[in-house]
Amino acid sequence: MKRDYAAQEIEFPQAKLQWSAEEEGVLELYFEKKLKMSLEQAQEYYESLCKMAEAQEKNIFIYIDVSNIGGISAEARKYFAKAVNPRSRACALLVGSGISRILGNFLVGFNKPPIPTRLFTDKEKALQWLVEWQQKTS
Repeated sequence: MKRDYAAQEIEFPQAKLQWSAEEEGVLELYFEKKLKMSLEQAQEYYESLCKMAEAQEKNIFIYIDVSNIGGISAEARKYFAKAVNPRSRACALLVGSGISRILGNFLVGFNKPPIPTRLFTDKEKALQWLVEWQQKTS
């Protein structure tokens, strides 16, 4: 499928990627409730966010809402742990209770992301943390 990476938003069958309306330069990724993410989906989402940042010549400060996710395959977790783009700067993960918190702790604790990554339960605090990283790296 041909995508317009210069757009403000890209919709996938089970996810949405968009530039934040609240904070300049932050990409937001949302998943449908109970999504069980495959390696192929992980690759598609990551490739798209990299291309969106490239199209607007911006670094990648990504907010990912995993609060509703139903799971992520081991292959997808490994992919995210190793996926790094020269534009990648920081990642904030919004977790809820239950599986998303376990998943978030696993991603951050065991997979050791290549960029600063932190878990949040509040979107506003997550976005503020990303803005602080923007200021540190600009």
